[in-house]
Amino acid sequence: MKARVEEYLSYLAGVRNLSPRTLSAYRRDLRLFEDFCGSDDPADADGRNVMLFVASLSESGYDPGSVNRTLAAVRGFFRYLVRFGVRKDNPALDVGNLKTDRKLPSFLFPEEANRLCSLPENLSDRVPSSDVKASSWPSRDKALFLVMYTSGCRVSEVASLKLADLSPDYRSAVVMGKGKKERRVFFSSQAAIALRDYLAERASVARKHSENDRVSRALFLSARGRPLSVRGIQYILASYTQGDPSLRAITPHSLRHSFATTLLAGGADIRVVQEMLGHSSVSTTQRYTHVSRERLRKLYHRAHPHG
Repeated sequence: MKARVEEYLSYLAGVRNLSPRTLSAYRRDLRLFEDFCGSDDPADADGRNVMLFVASLSESGYDPGSVNRTLAAVRGFFRYLVRFGVRKDNPALDVGNLKTDRKLPSFLFPEEANRLCSLPENLSDRVPSSDVKASSWPSRDKALFLVMYTSGCRVSEVASLKLADLSPDYRSAVVMGKGKKERRVFFSSQAAIALRDYLAERASVARKHSENDRVSRALFLSARGRPLSVRGIQYILASYTQGDPSLRAITPHSLRHSFATTLLAGGADIRVVQEMLGHSSVSTTQRYTHVSRERLRKLYHRAHPHG
């Protein structure tokens, strides 16, 4: 990639503390812009170049959301160049986003979330051990679902949780969010009980892998004694929901959505919800006010005899 683009990516990693996954997305988007510019330096592009780039993405079949995300990356690149005196203007500011259909995030009503969190109890006769091939581990899975649903954590934050992050009563934890910002999240009493039950079983699994420091520190382990990854958590949730048509579309992020919409529907202040979710801007949290209205509409149609 061109030198200016690499400098910007290094800035995002070293100063902005963006996660490797986010950096990879920025690199991918900026590479598209760099390829479009050809032999010309993307740092020298003007507004017409950016507009033609957006048009080329649309003509190539990119959906409006992907185009807007890529355009945001380009805007950020030029904003960096202006800030450090490489350019005097940001040519991407005059190029507007494409219109997109507003997609409300999937979420669960409280009774549906409770049903999801109780699914592992049907497998309570399974005993975890180091040679268990299946991914299920009932006490762990119940604790995992309740932690995600009652804290609103991102799945990456849950995968990164360490034993030392938990409070002594298991009612809260310190997580590392985006931009390496720490915040405290809180768990329900049910989640605390589920964590206590899981940790009693976890101890025997961890002892078999005591030589592995990552195992000794990680909160959630696989049945084989390895720290759960983001993909591992996604797989576990899918293994429980795939047989239930009403839950099949649920992802770990759906549980985060459910947490936010439940709080807002219950009258929580949006600034408080912003803090609990770890959003840097309240505008990101405001999308859930639309979800709350949709939630009320669904509740009406479910509850009213003529709905």
